[in-house]
Amino acid sequence: MTFTYIPGTPTGTVRLLCTDRDPDYEIFSDEEIAVFLLLNEQDVRLAAAQALDQIAASQVLILKYIETNGLKTNGQAVANALHQQAEALRAQTADEDYVEIIPGPWTPFSAGLREGL
Repeated sequence: MTFTYIPGTPTGTVRLLCTDRDPDYEIFSDEEIAVFLLLNEQDVRLAAAQALDQIAASQVLILKYIETNGLKTNGQAVANALHQQAEALRAQTADEDYVEIIPGPWTPFSAGLREGL
């Protein structure tokens, strides 16, 4: 499995958005990020959102809620923050996909009215 971080490439952009940039502490391999991209039609934001959801699920499983020697961890709180970040990326993608539908039917005459003729 490989790890590359080249900002501006699809893999690098997904890594940037899901904060998986340190090769010493990699979260996903390039191959795993390629699958996120494949599952999300090469949309880097949606792929990063899915990666964040996977990180969140791992946090809940690993950290749970632990309190020992005055140290507290709360995996669910971390997961919630990651899920919120994932939803923000999905919302950005949805905003870009917005298309306004203007009711019709349109005739050659009404087309001229739309153009101010």
